[in-house]
Amino acid sequence: MYAGFIREIDSVGRIVIPMQLRKELGLLDPGSKLELFCDGKQIVAKKAVKDCVFCGSSEELIELDGKYICRACLDKLKGE
Repeated sequence: MYAGFIREIDSVGRIVIPMQLRKELGLLDPGSKLELFCDGKQIVAKKAVKDCVFCGSSEELIELDGKYICRACLDKLKGE
C-alpha cells in the first residue's frame, strides 16, 4: 500500500489520484467511480461498489433510482 502522497487542488477543485493508488484499487478505466465521504475532518475515498442499501450484499442486486437492493432484502420487505 502506498501512502504519503500530497496533491495540490486546482482552480476548479480537482486533484489527480496517483497511478499507484488507482492501480491498487483497480480504477484504471475511464468512468471508474469513487465514493467520497467525510469522516470527522478527513475525506475518505473508496472504490464505489454496487451493494444492497440494507445489508451490504453484492449478490442478486436490483437497481432502483440509483440505489441497489438484494433479492433477499426485497423478499423481506414484501413479507415473503
